[in-house]
Amino acid sequence: MGAPDADILAAAIEILRKRTAAGTATFLVKVKVHRGEPANEGADILADKAISDPKVGKGWCQRANQAVFTWRKPCREAGKVTYQDCHSTFNHSVRDAIRRGATENEVRKHEKKLTGVWRQMSTLRRRYESGVKVTT
Repeated sequence: MGAPDADILAAAIEILRKRTAAGTATFLVKVKVHRGEPANEGADILADKAISDPKVGKGWCQRANQAVFTWRKPCREAGKVTYQDCHSTFNHSVRDAIRRGATENEVRKHEKKLTGVWRQMSTLRRRYESGVKVTT
């Protein structure tokens, strides 16, 4: 593509293609930066926290004069998950590790709430199917 963010755009286009093939509705909304939009401001805050977090492994490569990131990559073999330590200057692997970590954090954050809602809905459905009067 030649654009500075070509790798990010290519990944986004691939995700959109998969969603379209699965029949999933997707809505894109243009958000102007630095206009006080809460989700965008929140993303900026989270990015700043991630960069300054002391738990995030960072070093400096003198030869390349770039930051070196450290992360643990999950490897699945024969049904078991092990983790491999990885080190690199910023590239698609680092970007993917950041995305995976953000996703895992969001899943953990919402898992308990969603599980509770699912259980409640399952109970209501079973009561409805058995003929018990359901009140909410």
